[in-house]
Amino acid sequence: MSNTSKSERARPYAGESRATREAARRERLIAAAISVFGTTGYRDATVGGVCEVAGLNKRYFYESFATLEDLLCAVYEVVVADLRRAVLAAEGNDPVTVVRGFIDGFLRWVQDNPVESRVHLFEVLGVSARVDELYRGHARSVGDELCDRLVPTIPGLEPTPGQRRFVGDALVGAGIQIAVDWVLSEQQPPREELLAELDGVLGSLLQLL
Repeated sequence: MSNTSKSERARPYAGESRATREAARRERLIAAAISVFGTTGYRDATVGGVCEVAGLNKRYFYESFATLEDLLCAVYEVVVADLRRAVLAAEGNDPVTVVRGFIDGFLRWVQDNPVESRVHLFEVLGVSARVDELYRGHARSVGDELCDRLVPTIPGLEPTPGQRRFVGDALVGAGIQIAVDWVLSEQQPPREELLAELDGVLGSLLQLL
């Protein structure tokens, strides 16, 4: 039985192996779910609705995912990977530039990706302990990376691991709250005005470190 299964999985169909076709269907489901979760909302989504957008029979859903929450986790991994690239794209040799680059990258990503940003900022919150842990894990990873960039720009700063964790959490939490408030305010004031306001206080705040 095992050998037959492996043979069928490897057997090509229209030039593609079964594994390749399964992977392609999984990607279609994830892309469809991003659209559905970021517009209709995760809590109002259904397996059938996602499959309809993906153009797939419902049986293909269970080929890759056991539950809609499993799909949400896969969606979040894709969304947060794109967000991570955006918020960590800027380089900086001073603390203000590092933090401003993070927040500017966050706001630009929100502006350019309204569907994905709804998934990240709203739809994954409070779904389950499992999803909450996934969310916190990625937030902490970004915070650690920010600290790795920030600490060398502040002469004499030698934070303990606990202090680094606190600073990372504070920076990421502030970025998320700024982004959430901006979205709920229909992206007002305009991004450049918001960043200008931030510039007025950022240097003073960072001196507290």
